[in-house]
Parts: sequence; C-alpha cells; structure tokens
Amino acid sequence: MLSAPGMTTTERVALVQRLAEAELELQDAMRGLDGSPRARTRLAKAREEHRAAEAHAREVLAAQEARSAA
Repeated sequence: MLSAPGMTTTERVALVQRLAEAELELQDAMRGLDGSPRARTRLAKAREEHRAAEAHAREVLAAQEARSAA
C-alpha cells in the first residue's frame, strides 16, 4: 500500500481507492469505445483522471523517498 510518513490511514485508503477507481473507469471506457463522441469523451476524461491519480501517487512516493533519505 502507498504510504508516506505523516499520512493517516484514511488518506492512504483514499489514495488507493482513487487509483483503483480511475483504473476501473479507464478499463470500462476502453471496453465501451464505439467511436461515438460520447464514448470518446468518456475515454478522454478517464485517461485524464487516471494520469492525475498516477501523478498524485508518484508525488506521495517521492515524498516518502525524500523523507527516508533525509
């Protein structure tokens, strides 16, 4: 599980849930891609949220590494 010093269990759970939900929505959007504008928009939004969730996780991990190295 992702964790960083100073993060509460609730914050860690929220981060993991965000990643999981973003992944599921991305997979669902890809499965539902039928070429329609609605499906393409859904996929674009799912990709955007997935990238944001991953970036947030990387920030948490980088902060954890920085604190561990200090």
